[in-house]
Amino acid sequence: MVAEPFMTARSLMDRSSKDYDLPKAASAAKEASSENADAKYLYALFMYLGEGGIAQDKDAAKALFAEAASDSKEADIVAKEFGKNTGDVMDGLIALRFKGEQRDAEASKELFLMYDKGNDKVKKSHAEAVRFYTACAEQGDVGAQTKIGFMYLMGKGIPKDRGLALKWLEMAAENGDGLAMYRIGQMYDQGLCNTDPDEKKANEWFEKAAEAGNRDAQFSIGCTCMIPNTKRTNAKKGAEMFKRAAEQGHAEAQYQLGMCYAYGQGINRDPSLAVKWFEESCKNGYQQAMVDFANMCFEGQLVPKDLEKAARWFTEAANHCNGYAQYALACMYGNGYYYEQSDELALKWFREAAEMGEVNSQYCLGCFYYEGRGTERDLTEAAVWYTEAAEKGHPAAMAFLGMFKVTGSGVEQNVEEGLQLLEDSSKAGYYEAQFYLGKLYYEGKYVKKNDLRAKRYLNMAAKQGDPDAAALLNMMKSKKR
Repeated sequence: MVAEPFMTARSLMDRSSKDYDLPKAASAAKEASSENADAKYLYALFMYLGEGGIAQDKDAAKALFAEAASDSKEADIVAKEFGKNTGDVMDGLIALRFKGEQRDAEASKELFLMYDKGNDKVKKSHAEAVRFYTACAEQGDVGAQTKIGFMYLMGKGIPKDRGLALKWLEMAAENGDGLAMYRIGQMYDQGLCNTDPDEKKANEWFEKAAEAGNRDAQFSIGCTCMIPNTKRTNAKKGAEMFKRAAEQGHAEAQYQLGMCYAYGQGINRDPSLAVKWFEESCKNGYQQAMVDFANMCFEGQLVPKDLEKAARWFTEAANHCNGYAQYALACMYGNGYYYEQSDELALKWFREAAEMGEVNSQYCLGCFYYEGRGTERDLTEAAVWYTEAAEKGHPAAMAFLGMFKVTGSGVEQNVEEGLQLLEDSSKAGYYEAQFYLGKLYYEGKYVKKNDLRAKRYLNMAAKQGDPDAAALLNMMKSKKR
């Protein structure tokens, strides 16, 4: 029985309704408030503001919010806001909320923005954000329709509901919203339309979204067109789509367009335009662009050689914890490329990258500790980093760790394990492992002397140009003569 007056109060508060009547709404809310917590919340709004013919009494209203809080989400939110805000702040919040409950579009949008992100006055609540923004969507706000559809799709503040997600997104799409079209394409692509993935429908929606100017859809189509040997392969169209998205500031599209100009894929090769779009992508924070562009500038093949730009973008990516960029920067310092040579700075960046799991840096860090470059010589620490790299299959690290285990340097001696590591590294084609094995079998200190095996491994290393292996082979031949 109490639900009917409450729903009546809600409908009478709707400004878009022909029955809009605040005094009647206040009366209905008051009637239902004794047994309905949500009605008590509405009645408290009227009382706090002195609206709809209800006498203003802020203290009594505040008490009503507290009473209703256990059974009304809206009342609970307001009651907690009283606990963190001053009176004048609450006056503004409740006045805005009252307009929102009347489905005022401007107030509802402002309330959505507040509760969607949260701020120093209100706690984030996706449920409250969706509740207010739905009024905007129902009144034809295209952006609200798209946002509400996405929130139903993701289950942000509301239970996931693919049907309602599709309903709101299609409504926005009918009103020409490219983002909504793109979202629908994603749903078909991922099988979220209560069907299996439907590539055909997904592509249809991506095409519509691209034509409507959505940059994500343009980028997606560009990627599809660049996949080789498919019915949709079309490098020219792919480059054009990347260009359209890039001009709208899509960082990854800018990178891909730079690659198209660098390699002449789907478009005439133009190193200057490649540089332009790579730099735009880098400035927009796309790390893959920073790393690849820096590499190109360092090598000077696809774009003009420019060590200053290489250093700049390796540094930028390294400062954003990109392991490869940290490794490259360490190599530049270690070898004195562009920067003044510095073992200490090389060591710093190798360590940063190694701790991120970058395998080449783990190996190089081991070498720095082994050689005492930029730090005191420490075979135990060297062994730690050789082990990290060796476990990832790094052939050189396996070779060094193998010798450490054979000789007991920095680790507990285990000749058998050391030989196995050297064998694995040798099979991977690493010439130093082949040389070490040849030398071990020739000297016979840690393994039984075996000149045939020694020659076999030394020959393998010598064929790869290892001068130490060649010298040892010549010495063996000389002694035999």
